[in-house]
Amino acid sequence: MSAVNAPPRAGNPVTNFIWGLPPLTRALFVSTVAVSLAANFALVDPYHLLLVWPLILKRYQVWRLLSCFFVGKLGFNWAMNLYFLYQHSLSLERGRYNGRTADYAFLVAFVMVCSLVAGWFFEFVVLSEPLMMALLYLWAQANGAQPVQFMFGMTFTAQYLPWVLAGWDLLMTGTFPLVKLCGIVIGHAFYYLDELYPAAHSGRRLISTPGFFYRMFPAGAGFTASATGGYAVHAPRAPFGRPDVQQAAGSGLRHRWGSGQRLGDG
Repeated sequence: MSAVNAPPRAGNPVTNFIWGLPPLTRALFVSTVAVSLAANFALVDPYHLLLVWPLILKRYQVWRLLSCFFVGKLGFNWAMNLYFLYQHSLSLERGRYNGRTADYAFLVAFVMVCSLVAGWFFEFVVLSEPLMMALLYLWAQANGAQPVQFMFGMTFTAQYLPWVLAGWDLLMTGTFPLVKLCGIVIGHAFYYLDELYPAAHSGRRLISTPGFFYRMFPAGAGFTASATGGYAVHAPRAPFGRPDVQQAAGSGLRHRWGSGQRLGDG
């Protein structure tokens, strides 16, 4: 099995941190920070980054289909959303999807497409929270028995974390947590199609990673954590086959409370 090392890691701790992340988590984290900073420091008009369907369909402002996942108003809610996105994406990509970058890219793409559909029906203009909640839900399914800690030291198992966050949002804002629940529903849709349905139908699948994902992320084998830090590309696997599902690896991280940014938060 051959390996190609990731780009050399510089001595700066920030670049060390960024290059130490697996590729999809790095892309999500850096994009969220960069786009949000650009919007909040008036480098870009925030309105040009929102999901506004008439401008997408009539003026072909197609970048909005991506920018709406990464823009947010700086503040506590934004920081907590970023933390949860980073933590659970990292745990999924280093654990369950370690060595399966193409499959993880397909998961993220599935969540984004479903979030855009939800944005169409519910008139969401920012989709960072459904993305974060869907990944959190999938992490919770993979690590259901892991204890997590919430506000005031309340401890429960990971499988309840998405619902606790939605309930906390309801308690703190007094409004129905539609954005968070959409993320949970999208996460469960992927979990059902990817895990529950095949298990109940002798392995027959309704969805599988398309071949072009394996071509985008070298032959589908993806990136695996190396002993020296950073990531390596491995030799090809069958281009259209799904690798065997690995047992989820616990992140070893304890959760602190936080509420995601809701649509329309000022």
